[in-house]
Amino acid sequence: MFDLVRFELKKLFVRRASLIACAGILVMLCGIMTLNIVQTKTASDTGEVLNGTAAIAYQKEKAASHEGVLSVERVQDEVAAYKELAFSKVDPADVSGLSGEAAYALMKQAYDEDEFRAIYDTYYAYLFSPWKAGALEPYQVAAQLDDGAADGFYGAIADKLQRTLDDGMVGTWAYSDAERAYWTEKQAAVGEPLAYGYAGGWGDVLACLGFFAFAMVAVCVALTPVFAGEYQDRTDAVLLAARYGRSKLVAAKIVAAFVFATVYFALAALIIMGAALAFFGAEGGDLPVQVLSLGIPYDLTMAEATWIAVGIAYLITLGFAALTLLLSSKLRSQLAIFVTCAALIFLTGMVPSGGNAVLLHALYLFPLNALNDQVLFNSLVSYQAGPFAVDLVGLLVGVYALALIVCVPLAARAFRGHQVV
Repeated sequence: MFDLVRFELKKLFVRRASLIACAGILVMLCGIMTLNIVQTKTASDTGEVLNGTAAIAYQKEKAASHEGVLSVERVQDEVAAYKELAFSKVDPADVSGLSGEAAYALMKQAYDEDEFRAIYDTYYAYLFSPWKAGALEPYQVAAQLDDGAADGFYGAIADKLQRTLDDGMVGTWAYSDAERAYWTEKQAAVGEPLAYGYAGGWGDVLACLGFFAFAMVAVCVALTPVFAGEYQDRTDAVLLAARYGRSKLVAAKIVAAFVFATVYFALAALIIMGAALAFFGAEGGDLPVQVLSLGIPYDLTMAEATWIAVGIAYLITLGFAALTLLLSSKLRSQLAIFVTCAALIFLTGMVPSGGNAVLLHALYLFPLNALNDQVLFNSLVSYQAGPFAVDLVGLLVGVYALALIVCVPLAARAFRGHQVV
């Protein structure tokens, strides 16, 4: 059996077209991750535009200046200090009723560059986000807060979740009672107090999850000929007539296919995660995932959230590998198999939803939409399952595990039962 698997693996690795496609995609991923690092930009305290590793170092320094546990006492002090700075030259009433553009112009005129940059520090947009409604600037949110509002920082986070559920994805989705209870319980389980700090490497991996779609396409290209190639080369008659042609050989083909998919995915993960963690830094993995957004209702660290997301990408890859094997066992045209898989991977990410949340919930089950950190952890995507609710993470695991369980036996059965012409 081991020799058969090794032989089938060799066939996968020596096919010229597959080898070129798979190697080309790995090279492309290297280029994408290089550009991801080189094109990182930010503005320093002096207004200088920093690029690449200099920008990353500055982002790390800025986040480090605010790192620490977000205790209620700390939030109280920071809110009070911010209000003292932001309203030292402008009356709070003057900005609270203005549009974002008008308030920006007023603050820009009233404060010098150093003061204005301190007021516009992205950390304060993060800190005031639980009280934010609409597109208000941080100082507009601060202008509306009572002196004791900071005491209820964690209550404000919980209230923000309820407002988001009430909003129902901008009025396009009505959360059921089960869904509301699910998200409320999930948010209540998040540990307090939260901590803030730098976790740029882990955040960058999450931001780059969509690039795993290219690895999925490469796997589909390589596995397309597993059965269909035998039909086209007319070797199916010989194989199926052999002693183990309908048993061990079929199993060897399937095992080899998943070994290849696993190895290739590991190489893609090494490129994506390796580049991000090497240049953006691996620190901050123990910070809560809420460093990305206080509204995330998952009790996970940044490292845990990242590995869960990468694990889901791997499971989706295996699901598409299983689908490719099934199509390969039934179709002779390798082009038709590849086009079908590529369309499911890429075109589903380009379908306009038109604000239709029902359609969006269906599209979220496909790679380009699912492998988005804002969708996966931050968008409160859930599905009703009888009296229960399940989030997108859980449903993705279920759907692609089911694809594996269903497609693999069907592929084996189809090839074994193939009638040689």
